[in-house]
Amino acid sequence: MRIVSTMFLAMFLGALTANMAQAQDARERRAGELLSRNLCAECHIVSDAQRGPVLDGVPSFPTLARSKRTNAQLRAWLTDPHPPMPDLPLSEREIASVIAYIRSFSD
Repeated sequence: MRIVSTMFLAMFLGALTANMAQAQDARERRAGELLSRNLCAECHIVSDAQRGPVLDGVPSFPTLARSKRTNAQLRAWLTDPHPPMPDLPLSEREIASVIAYIRSFSD
């Protein structure tokens, strides 16, 4: 009986941890979405529902999600952007949220 209880407890804790991680991921993506809509939507298409106009040649977030760019490359770009992208003073957490939101288009 004790083995069954221990197994049940381990499965319960595993499921609880997974649910908490999913909730955290969802909050991070949502924060990234809000930042993106406020800071990026003038130049990028940041959602499937958004319609232009945006700058020519600027990739949409779905395009970025499908690209071969790594999270480290996206982080570097957001940390030290190059023209025509403006220098946005984003915190590490905000950068992680924007990247999580971009990645949500490839899920």
